[in-house]
Amino acid sequence: MSKFLIIADDFTGANDTGVKLTEEGMPVNVFFSAFNIVPNISCVLDTETRNDSEKAAYEKVKTILNSVDINQFDFIYKKIDSTLRGNIIPEIKAISECFLPDYIVFAPALPALGRQVMNKRLLVNGIELKKTEFAHDPIKPVKIDNIESILTKYFGANNVQYYSLRDLRNNLELDLSKKCFGFDTENDDDLGHITTLFHNLRGKILWVGSSGLIEGMVKKNKSSAPAIALVGSVSNKTRKQILYAKENGLEIISLPIYEIYKSEDYSSYVDQALHVLKSGKNLALVSSASLERANLKKTRMQFKVAGFSKSEMEEIVQRTLAGICRRVVKKFPVSGLFVTGGATAQNILRMVKAQGTVIKEEVALGMPLLTITGGEFDGINMISKAGAFGDPSLIMFGLNKLRTLGKKKGMSWNCRKA
Repeated sequence: MSKFLIIADDFTGANDTGVKLTEEGMPVNVFFSAFNIVPNISCVLDTETRNDSEKAAYEKVKTILNSVDINQFDFIYKKIDSTLRGNIIPEIKAISECFLPDYIVFAPALPALGRQVMNKRLLVNGIELKKTEFAHDPIKPVKIDNIESILTKYFGANNVQYYSLRDLRNNLELDLSKKCFGFDTENDDDLGHITTLFHNLRGKILWVGSSGLIEGMVKKNKSSAPAIALVGSVSNKTRKQILYAKENGLEIISLPIYEIYKSEDYSSYVDQALHVLKSGKNLALVSSASLERANLKKTRMQFKVAGFSKSEMEEIVQRTLAGICRRVVKKFPVSGLFVTGGATAQNILRMVKAQGTVIKEEVALGMPLLTITGGEFDGINMISKAGAFGDPSLIMFGLNKLRTLGKKKGMSWNCRKA
């Protein structure tokens, strides 16, 4: 089993990075002193240098690492804040002087929380970092949000290779004459592409990123089934969550409910869903009326012209969603269901003849994790969320949580130390 040494500059960062390994079955300890490090397991060192001066942070990190047998670890990972706060470059320099890496991989993005790098600039929910509140941190304000500029300023233009999204997704060959590599990163798949680029590369690598990159370094266990979202709410909140998920790589099947009802056949949509799930990807089944406001108006008009009341239309929408989901899950065992909207949840539970649910925990505010009891879906995990509730990342978060819970013990890696 691979061993990580993670160097974080604060306690919350130490934990939200270390937990990515524990989710894969790897034991991890967080330490405040190098002298407490336990052999044969992955370790997170919390240096508490986020708000120190650049000089103090550099000296403290170097002093700590001078007391560590760094070569006992397979991966050296510098955890940084996804909004670039802290003494990032001084700490990278301190680690580099102790580790002597051949290459530095720099990828601060955390797409699941809306932190992306597009056209070299770090964005927070689509807004350039310098235009957000994070740029005005009272202790460590962010002065530069252009990733390439940060790297070239400190490492020199001749030592940096920067990948656009097109370069990354087309697997542009690494220029091994360079020392440092930066990347545009739109979604979690892009983080996976980054780690793939360095798979089997000879030489020592210093990985630098938020909790997003380290998750990208973990190859998803093949025994972990994907999860499925069932979205029937037509609220603006839900629409934003769907669009955010779509932009971040979630496979979405838009269901034209009236056409499906009129044809009395949804087998083609079941086949589409099975194709996505068999490829190992999470999936959302979404009413087209939830996805686009124009489709909502169109669907309502179609049902009205056909003589249906609003309540009858709602019942047909929910029954159609539940029916497709039931058919899909009976043919492909998923790791769990993420359901948006109370009526949607009630309909799927009723259709599969569930006796009830067991509440396990609250995975996020207003999002309980349940286990279905009885019926055709007995034992399946489900996360429910009110429709008009939550930030844009919640559908992605919920599906990833379900997939993590569905994993069996054991892990494999996209990359390793040469």
